[in-house]
Amino acid sequence: MSHAPGTDPIPVFRPHVSASARARLLSALDSGWIGYGPECRSLEQRFTGARDGWALATSSCTSALYLAGRLLRSLSNIDDPEVIVPAVTFVASGMAFLQAGVRPVVAEVDPGNLLLDLAGAEQALTAKTRALLVVHLYGQRSPDLSALRAFATRHRLLLIEDCAHRVDLLDDAPPVGDLLCYSFNAVKELPGGEGGLLWGRDRQYESAMRSVSNLGLAADTMQRTASLHHADYDFASEPGLKLRSSDLCAALVHAAIDSLAGGRQRRREQFHRYDRLLAALAPAVQPLARGVDDSCLMYVVKVDTAKREHLRAAMAASGIATSVHYPSLARHPLFGRDMRGAGCSDQDECITTLPTFLELTNDGQQRVADSLSRALDDVQRMAAVRIDGGCDAVTRT
Repeated sequence: MSHAPGTDPIPVFRPHVSASARARLLSALDSGWIGYGPECRSLEQRFTGARDGWALATSSCTSALYLAGRLLRSLSNIDDPEVIVPAVTFVASGMAFLQAGVRPVVAEVDPGNLLLDLAGAEQALTAKTRALLVVHLYGQRSPDLSALRAFATRHRLLLIEDCAHRVDLLDDAPPVGDLLCYSFNAVKELPGGEGGLLWGRDRQYESAMRSVSNLGLAADTMQRTASLHHADYDFASEPGLKLRSSDLCAALVHAAIDSLAGGRQRRREQFHRYDRLLAALAPAVQPLARGVDDSCLMYVVKVDTAKREHLRAAMAASGIATSVHYPSLARHPLFGRDMRGAGCSDQDECITTLPTFLELTNDGQQRVADSLSRALDDVQRMAAVRIDGGCDAVTRT
């Protein structure tokens, strides 16, 4: 369907693949090795380098989280270990651990930034807690990371960082957590189509995690086929799954790392522009306050819960996509029951994600802001009509 100029639908995300990424991908295709191979190994080295530790290129961030859960399970001295996870996060933050045999305990988040805070962690702590998951949601580097590190150390917990929304390669300081999980999904900072990476501080666990990520084999295909006389399969005693990345994904991610700083600066400028454009809509629209070390991956606003779905429907009708990141884990049927006393389990009902991607133009952002403003006016008119007519107030659909 064709659209008039300036009226094409605006998606929430659109992946960016640079010319250098296309060239590196083509080189990988021409190499004859497109599975887990030299590009993946080279990518792992980019995540260690001066930071030391070890890294494993995985099939997704979910795979990295699952491997973290498997390691946690193997280190626990009880049959049913627990990991504390924040209420507002992608379902993988809980599901990966559940599949690894670790029970996710959903914890309170700070209503200002929707991140796990120290009070939430303390409230969720039990005698079975063995790890703490910090999610850098929407690209926000957790402001409580140092306090949560001290909390984890005090209670002898693994500190796991979910870095799906914020890659820390530009940070001056080394990683704080014991295990870090990254995403190379198509809409993340380093888009590789699909893929991820697990970084670990303690090298003694690398061999076991590599085996678990390769169906329990002690040597991967690249090692086994190093000579023309391929080595026999060498089975380890630990069961595993196929959780490795591919050189095609790694090639795209390599190129994206080279432009990481520029892309982040571009999105930061977009965030500042949204802040200016939406200032007149306050307090009906409240953007989350963002820090200077934010990756600016997702621009999220809060609106009245009762009005949100009408606002989103009206914006969709005008060609503007929105989304909700994410449904609260407190209501998830598999582990919502484990939420202990949290009061922010409904924060997801007022959040809305607006379009943000590298090719989004200034005019495009203006269209988004204008669409949201018109939708708010529409809601207010509906409310006024219903009040005058003696009907109920506007409710959420």
